Amino acid sequence: MALAALAGATLGPAPAAASAPSPPSKQHCRYAPAPSRRSARARSRPHCAGSRLPTGALSLPSSAGRTLAATLARVLATPCQNAQMTPEAGNLQLARAAVLCLINRERALHGEQPLVPDARLEAAAESHTEDMIATDYFDHVSPSGSTPVDRVRAAGYIPNSTVGYVIGENLAWGTLSLSTPQAIVSAWIASPGHLANILESHYIDTGIAIAPQVPASLADGASGATYAQEFGVIDH
Repeated sequence: MALAALAGATLGPAPAAASAPSPPSKQHCRYAPAPSRRSARARSRPHCAGSRLPTGALSLPSSAGRTLAATLARVLATPCQNAQMTPEAGNLQLARAAVLCLINRERALHGEQPLVPDARLEAAAESHTEDMIATDYFDHVSPSGSTPVDRVRAAGYIPNSTVGYVIGENLAWGTLSLSTPQAIVSAWIASPGHLANILESHYIDTGIAIAPQVPASLADGASGATYAQEFGVIDH
């Protein structure tokens, strides 16, 4: 029997923009209790931080609107290869590319710019998947107390204490047929909290990591994969 589970640190509504640059402030985060571990599940925890970013529709000049339309059309016309592959040690780069393609396709369907891969966010995601496997847990906060903000800061994405930032994190694990990029992204899209991270218009950068294992206490001995996706924007 294939098993799967999700977790997401999800931003809530951003407050209105201040007239002058504002220091980093705690954002409101939505979260819900986790149902049974053996069912597909969504779990969100309030471990987000960020600056005060503007909300509301953005009015683009006609040339920018045409550029965005062309970008979205290009994303939608690009097939997402390897979306059905089972992650293994030798194909993780292809699996990460498939996840990014599927995520950007969903953003394009909703009129949002594609996310750009960032090596620092990928390093933060990779450190977390490795730690979850090694320490046998599945959560945004490690047993040592490390949060998504801690990991992203340690990776160098947040350059100093004077910049504003907004970050998010989606996690998932699956076994057997539920471990493919398509299965994981489809589960994220079906979960309102995870979809909110995927479609957040403020995010620009992303980092994706996949470990071809599942924390031992969760997998019942089955093969599978653990996924982490970091989202971010720096507000200078």
